Amino acid sequence: MEVRSAGSHCRFARLGWGLMNVQEALDAWQAQYTGQPPVGFMLRFSHDAVWTRLNSLGERDEATDSAVAQAAARFDAVASALFTGATVLVLALEIEPSEDDVAMLRTLGIDPMTPPDSWIEALSAYLPDPGRVEYRATTLTWRRGCLDTLWLAVANDLIGRIAVFCPATGDAFLPYGGLADLFIWGTDRRAKVRDRFREWLPNGTSTAAPTRVLAGARRG
Repeated sequence: MEVRSAGSHCRFARLGWGLMNVQEALDAWQAQYTGQPPVGFMLRFSHDAVWTRLNSLGERDEATDSAVAQAAARFDAVASALFTGATVLVLALEIEPSEDDVAMLRTLGIDPMTPPDSWIEALSAYLPDPGRVEYRATTLTWRRGCLDTLWLAVANDLIGRIAVFCPATGDAFLPYGGLADLFIWGTDRRAKVRDRFREWLPNGTSTAAPTRVLAGARRG
């Protein structure tokens, strides 16, 4: 019932007057992020000045049910602080699509899309066959709780990469596993978000290159 409720909430929001369609929002993403795919560690290199990392699960070695629920709640809190009332683009990249993933995304109204050529080209350095990645997207008016089911899947490491992007501000939220990458444009707004969620900031956030690549990894 939770899935149907969350999905219907988001689909209803999509019907609002003046809501930007997927292609318009995607064009805005391409302009804001220089044609790069919505993958956090790739964006950190080119947009480090606007990047903030959150550790939603802290330093736990294992994600218990309560820790996963807490992470999902924190994802929603941060996204709501950034996006409430705004039109957002929700992007999903399924590196190894599964029936469960596709069913969840379809229920939430996140439908297949054709990716920009620049994404496939950029991912070719990390994936043996970037053409196999399945891309999905939707636009919606953000309301707190509208993607709760998806946040649980992200926190449980049961879904591919997810990104939420606001064309009006350029801000992007990319959660995965127990972490999240935020790209917030505007010094004052970025400072306010960091202050509001300072307990979830890691100690000594690093922009060092990741040691793990995407090849063979569907998660994280």
